[in-house]
Amino acid sequence: METQFTLLESRILIEIDQGMTSANQLGQFLNLDKGYMSRILRRLKDDDILVEKPHDQDKRIKVLNLTAKGAEILAEINQRADNQIQTIFKRIPPKDVDQVVANMAAIQATIRRYQSVRD
Repeated sequence: METQFTLLESRILIEIDQGMTSANQLGQFLNLDKGYMSRILRRLKDDDILVEKPHDQDKRIKVLNLTAKGAEILAEINQRADNQIQTIFKRIPPKDVDQVVANMAAIQATIRRYQSVRD
């Protein structure tokens, strides 16, 4: 999938869109160093993709949201990902697609079981 954004930047946009709106949450969830996370967020803010505002109840917390430009970029990223998956799956017979989906569900279940375990 060709895009000007790294996989990590795309993931950050997805997570913010899904409601993970603080840098601390994102950094912990993605297991990123605070300095690295800060540099990525600064670039996204400088490019008018994210906006940072104080939390309504606790002004010490900064809430991240996608700008209109950020929402458009995320929609394009999602569309490209959908197109890529459709291209892959259109070659696979339906009965084999069912098996692939079942295997993917098993992989997800296994990952979720161990997701809270940290090295």
